[in-house]
This record gives sequence, structure tokens and C-alpha cells, in this order.
Amino acid sequence: MSAKTSYYSTYEEEEEEESEDDVAEDESESSEKPPTLPRVVAGQFCMQGEIGSGSYSEVYLGIDQLSGGQVAIKVEWEKAEKGDKLLGEAKYYEALGQTEHTPHIRWSGTEGEYNMMVMDLLGPSLDLLFKQGGRFSLKTVVMLAEQIIDRLEFVHERGILYRDIKPHNFLMGLGEHCSRVYIVDFGLAKNYRDEAGAHIPPSQKKRSGITGTVRYSSLNAHNGIDASRRDDLEATGYMLLHFLRGDLPWLGLKAKSKKTKHKLIGSKKTETSDAELCEGFPDEFVEFFRHCRAVEFAEKPDYAYLKGLMQKIAIREGFKCDKDFDWSNNEKWKSKISKKRVDFEKEKGKEKEGSRDPARRGGAGSGGPPTETKEAKEAKEARRKDPSPRRKEPKSRDRSRDRSRRSRSRAKTGSRSRRSEK
Repeated sequence: MSAKTSYYSTYEEEEEEESEDDVAEDESESSEKPPTLPRVVAGQFCMQGEIGSGSYSEVYLGIDQLSGGQVAIKVEWEKAEKGDKLLGEAKYYEALGQTEHTPHIRWSGTEGEYNMMVMDLLGPSLDLLFKQGGRFSLKTVVMLAEQIIDRLEFVHERGILYRDIKPHNFLMGLGEHCSRVYIVDFGLAKNYRDEAGAHIPPSQKKRSGITGTVRYSSLNAHNGIDASRRDDLEATGYMLLHFLRGDLPWLGLKAKSKKTKHKLIGSKKTETSDAELCEGFPDEFVEFFRHCRAVEFAEKPDYAYLKGLMQKIAIREGFKCDKDFDWSNNEKWKSKISKKRVDFEKEKGKEKEGSRDPARRGGAGSGGPPTETKEAKEAKEARRKDPSPRRKEPKSRDRSRDRSRRSRSRAKTGSRSRRSEK
């Protein structure tokens, strides 16, 4: 298992962590290599280094040539296995409008063989903050929960079902908005209302796969029942408990296949009571799950009630909802995040194996020859000072062996000559 990190997000490449569509369990990658990315998008945004990636796209840092500000550029190759989601995602952002809940979309469209979307650059994901600290305090979880419920209520009111709850998809803002939570990545979203505005009924056929991140999926999703608004909130409950506990009882389960692993996770979730899962934490989290599971398929959840549960905890515990999160004034935590930011800045100009970043390689659309990396320059300088440092030692050993062989040969010849003289 490998870990992939960036300033934008950090995630472990585990099967239950991947966002996967319920159409196919196993997908093969295209044998065709993608072309070099364009250096400038929409004639305005300059492509820089990669800062994150998801199940079907990559995110690059960009510079707005008009304002000089930084943006995020999401990229999807049209011919990739999942190369038909990004423009659909852009339509969901368009339906949501320019709002404080989601990043502002500056431009979306196609450049060559790539679908692209330019949006506001945001701060670290909750996943990155969670991984750096190991877990969150109750106060931080309560404050995050209220904002996340707000974001989901806003999305649901626009007739959109999110279906991909996980820490990677909730990002903090930057600057004066650093305490605001934003919801991103609508690649798995879908409309739950028909053209007449009525709630689409559930399918009579059980689904064989799970859409979204399995570790946070609702029990209904494991049972093959179509997702609705209640399932987004139940998945949020699992994510909040993960933040509090630092783990979940079904993490780390092993199985021979993805399908078997999903069944094991579903069985473990079913066996684990809400009281057991929430042991050691306020009873309001148990009530949170009870409400989500009591809501009917097409029924609207009581968002105010769920936020009220969090406010009840805050009042009883004496928390001030002052947006003072665990990482806000914790120097040790902030130093970890700052280091991640520094590492991110270094990565922007570094050559990555197999990278398609046009700023770091030549070819069509690159605007020039490949940029030489720091490692390559150091290696070239070492070769200049010592043209063949690795060959000297073997040659020396070979000469020693040759001298030894000649000495033994002369000794044997001398011995034979003395015997013949006698």
C-alpha cells in the first residue's frame, strides 16, 4: 500500500478509500498514452505543477495571467477509462451557482484532448489535517459538523445528491476564509428529482456495487438500496466518528477481492451498534445516526435538528464556536501543515516520473525543451568532476587480480625450472 500526498490532499491508496462507480468493479487503463497538457488554458491560465488527484482526474496549480492570482485547474483526459465526468461535474457547479459553499468556477471546457475546469484555489483538505493530527477534538468535530451539514443541505436543496462523502472532499478556505469549509468534487453526484420536481423513486432492483467511499457508505448502500439524501448524512456521521475516534472498526479488513471486502465491511458495520461506535462520546452522535436511519427514502432530513444536536453538545461542554480549530493556534500542528506547504512548493518544479506537466517536459504545446531538474544538474556536475567514478574501483580490483595471477604464474614457472635443473 502506498501513500500519495500533496498540499491539496493526502490519501492512502486502499480499495475501500477509492471513489468508484457502481457500474464496474474492475477497470483497465487505456494503453494509449495521453498527450502533453497545454501550457495555457482558455488563453488566460498558466499550468503549473500537480497538486492533487482523484479517481478520474488530476488537479494542477495555475496562475491567472490577468490578475496574477493562483487557481486550481482540474484536468481529465477524454480517452481515459473515466473520461466523461468532468464537464458533467462543471454543470453541477453551474447549477449550484456562485456561492460561499463551493469554490467559484472560473472556466470549464475542452482544450485538445483534455476536459478542464478552472476554479478557486482552496486550502488543505480535512483529510490532510486529519492525517497530520491523528484525530480531531470534540470541539473541532462539532464546528466542522455544523458547516458540513449546511453544505449538504444547500446541495440537496438544488436537487443534487452528493454520494461521495469523505475527508478529501471538504477543504478549508485560504486567507480571511481559512475557517470556512468548502465542499468539492461532484464527479459522483446525480439529480434526485425528475423534470417535474418530484423525487425519483428507488430502483426495484438491488445494486451490486457501491458508489462512493465504502468506509463511509450507509447501511442502505451496502444492502443494494438506491442512495438518497439520508445516505449522504449517514455517511457524514461515519466520517465524524472517524475524526473523533481516529479509526473505525471496519478499517484494515483484508479479503481476496474487492467485492468480498465490501461485504466484510458491510457486515462489520451491521454488527457494530451505534452505541458501541459512539462509546465515549456524547449521546447526540447516536441520535444523529438514529435520525438518518429513520428518514424514509424520499423524505427530507431534518437538517436543523442535526445541527441542533451539535449545538447542544457545544453548550453543554462550554465550547465557543469561534472557528478556533485544532490546527488554528497549535504550533506543532501548524508546523506540520507549513512543512507540507513547503514540500508542496518544492514539488511544483520537480520532475515526476511519468508526469504530463508541460512546464517540466518538452513536446507539443510545451513551449520549449524539457526543464532540467535539480537532481539531473547535480548528477551532471558529479560526472563532470569525475567522469567515471563507478568504474574506477572495479578496474582497480581487476588490476590487483591480474597482478596476483601473474605472480602465481611466475612462481609456478620458477618452480618447474628448478625441478628441471635438478
